[in-house]
Amino acid sequence: MTRKTPWGGWQWLVPMMAFLLIIELWPFLVMLDQSVHYLSYTQPGKNGQFIGLDNYRKAVFDDDLFHGVSVTLLYMLIALPVEFVAGLALAVLISYHMTLKRIVMPLLLIPMVLAPVVVGLVARLNLNPDFGLLGIMLRELGIAPEGLLGTPFNAFLTIVAVDVWQWTPFVTMIFLAAIIGMPREPYEAAVVDGASRWHMFRRITLPMLQPIIGVVLLLRLTDAFKVFDQVFIMTGGGPRAATDLLTIFAYKVYFAYWNLGYGSAVVALLFFISFVMTFTVMKLVNRMSRGKA
Repeated sequence: MTRKTPWGGWQWLVPMMAFLLIIELWPFLVMLDQSVHYLSYTQPGKNGQFIGLDNYRKAVFDDDLFHGVSVTLLYMLIALPVEFVAGLALAVLISYHMTLKRIVMPLLLIPMVLAPVVVGLVARLNLNPDFGLLGIMLRELGIAPEGLLGTPFNAFLTIVAVDVWQWTPFVTMIFLAAIIGMPREPYEAAVVDGASRWHMFRRITLPMLQPIIGVVLLLRLTDAFKVFDQVFIMTGGGPRAATDLLTIFAYKVYFAYWNLGYGSAVVALLFFISFVMTFTVMKLVNRMSRGKA
């Protein structure tokens, strides 16, 4: 007979949980402490002075911060639906023609294994109108003589396109795994009844994918909200702040203006917005799961 310990196995989890709490909670508490103090390397005379919620009040009325929020939300509202539709369409297409899997899957893995820094650097070099391969081609065709990163509108669409290119394969692979794992009986019955592929997708595949859609939405929403690397390398937030995402704004406050107190308040607000969105999507995912059950 095996003898049960009073901890029930928790003794193996406690050290790791304590370690995670230290490396996650301690920096967060330091950030909150900095957000209620005046900390600026440009005006160090008042450093360490407790100012309460002044940094948060400043952030609430900061037009640059609201611009960063609006750019981030617009970025997400365009990129995520495109990734969902394209990823789901590719997954369904591959599931109907499994011979494509051997050809398509290696190609889908390429964007996923590249670091965001590499993606941003490769995109910036290739889109340069002076020496970039794609940039020179577009310039010669007269499509974008100033470069795709040279104007606010083109730059914004370009960072969205790069995000779609990098993360659509991720969405595709999750949906494809879910579709392959679905029971075949409903499809076989639908074929016997003479149902079309569109009818089977709308009546069988899509309802069974609802929980997976919620999970993918949660993963992509949280990741898109904190995107920084590739956008910063490609544009640095420009031109004319057209790609100045909330994360880039927070970086500038920290490392361009060296205002650590205000930057901590901005990051705390970013965390709060991210938490609210994540909590809302999780509630939606749970509701989808209960509805399916």
